[in-house]
Amino acid sequence: MKLFDFNRLMEAFNGFIETKVELWKLEAKEELGGLIAKMLVVMLVALGAVMTLLFFSLGLAYVFNDLLDSDILGFVVVGAFYAVITIGLYIKRGDIVESVVRKQNKEIDGISDEDGL
Repeated sequence: MKLFDFNRLMEAFNGFIETKVELWKLEAKEELGGLIAKMLVVMLVALGAVMTLLFFSLGLAYVFNDLLDSDILGFVVVGAFYAVITIGLYIKRGDIVESVVRKQNKEIDGISDEDGL
């Protein structure tokens, strides 16, 4: 009588590894499904925000056209406004990226802004 049956031990170990791999696959599928759902919601909200901004911008451009008694000056004014905002964001891009990275690092470390930092 053997105390340890090596073949049974290897079969049990292989079964354990296979079970762990299957568990990891299921967890990965669950995480991926949640991530896809979140991304879809963010994309739909972003699309709605872009469409809202587009139509408000067009409306504002037409209002400026009416006020300036022109067919295109309203669009030029609204376009110039967005150009100024874009240039400002481009100039501050380094600070914005640094701020986002710092916030992400704090969240990863378990420190939130609500803790008084």
